[in-house]
Amino acid sequence: MSGSQKYAYQIEVTLKAIFQCSKYDIGGIADQSFIRKQPFIAIAFVLGNFYNRIDSSFKERIDGFLGKYYLDMGKSMEEIGEDRARDMVKDFNSIVSTI
Repeated sequence: MSGSQKYAYQIEVTLKAIFQCSKYDIGGIADQSFIRKQPFIAIAFVLGNFYNRIDSSFKERIDGFLGKYYLDMGKSMEEIGEDRARDMVKDFNSIVSTI
């Protein structure tokens, strides 16, 4: 499994768990094929789900994440590069695991 495929799979598992859906629900956003093409969008979708239900310290973490990776919106994992994709997934998992 390539790095981008592994990271997309990790995000897919998280999305399916949070939304209790299959990969084909919610417009296919939870499918690793979509995630490999649009990782920022898939992650922002999850973080947006929590945004108005958490305290301000978590909002700051989400805002920080979105600001850090904003320029990667619309880019595939291959365009982002494996190192940055790995960092994005690591930061995403860090936020989601503490919410």
